[in-house]
Amino acid sequence: MEIRTRHDDRTAREAAPAPVPEGSRYLRRKPVQKVRRSRLTMGTLLRGLRLFARAAAAGALTAGIVVAVAYVFSSDNFSLKEVKITGCQWSDPSAVEAVVRREFPRHLLKIRLRDVRDRLERETWVRQADIRRVLPSTLVVHITERVPAVIFEFNGQLMVADREAVLLDRYKPVYGKLDVPVFRGLANSGRPASHGLGAEDTARLRLGIRLLEELESGSPALARNISEVDLSDPANAKVLLVDDTAEIFLGDRDFLKRFGTFMANLPHYKELKSQYQEIASVDMRYEGQIIYRPVLDAEQPMAEDVTASNSAPQR
Repeated sequence: MEIRTRHDDRTAREAAPAPVPEGSRYLRRKPVQKVRRSRLTMGTLLRGLRLFARAAAAGALTAGIVVAVAYVFSSDNFSLKEVKITGCQWSDPSAVEAVVRREFPRHLLKIRLRDVRDRLERETWVRQADIRRVLPSTLVVHITERVPAVIFEFNGQLMVADREAVLLDRYKPVYGKLDVPVFRGLANSGRPASHGLGAEDTARLRLGIRLLEELESGSPALARNISEVDLSDPANAKVLLVDDTAEIFLGDRDFLKRFGTFMANLPHYKELKSQYQEIASVDMRYEGQIIYRPVLDAEQPMAEDVTASNSAPQR
């Protein structure tokens, strides 16, 4: 049995802590808040110092890079001292080098490679130019040249051009034997060869080149039967056979088909030639027909076509 007395109750009440007033609780938390704020302030300060240090380091690095770049672009160690030219067969390497040295900066790193390429590809013989730097002071230029591919008459002179109809030079034995027919019938218009071809003559030359390419796609031997190509009429290319005077009209398309048909009927052509002495022209522009026109005899009335046609030319 437990016996309690008033003395024990009073002692327990005195020993129990008195309830803390509401206001006292808030007063005790204030020191804690002050400590937290001081910690936050210190962390912010440290972060700011770190950011400042990083910015200072980045600024120093940037300044160092600027100084280094300024030094490199002003240093004589990177001045252009050598221009190596490769790939030249017909063009003059010294002339190519002279263009580079005359028209571009003397400092290797100030030279824009694309500008050098574009400028050199305007030279007559240069089809493509590949440019690269070799530090500290060398520029390497590799030239891919145009290849003489066709011969044509221009202002009374024989000239050579490539397959892109770019006039290259006067024909010279050094270019070797070009086993191709001679193109004639360009407009010329008194234009000097040094100025290149005009738009009209370029179009005519391209017509002749397309004719050759079509024949060669069928057989390289086909083009070897032709001695000349007359391009005076852009709508009607005319060819002359080797050791023959008859003009063969091929129009402006289907060259392989039309000339192949003529060659397949060559025995008949020779038979008519022996009958009429000479044939002035052979018109291959009519679908399914060949029209032979004999040479006119001044003492005889005009001869009719050997083969008549009511259809229009297939141009």
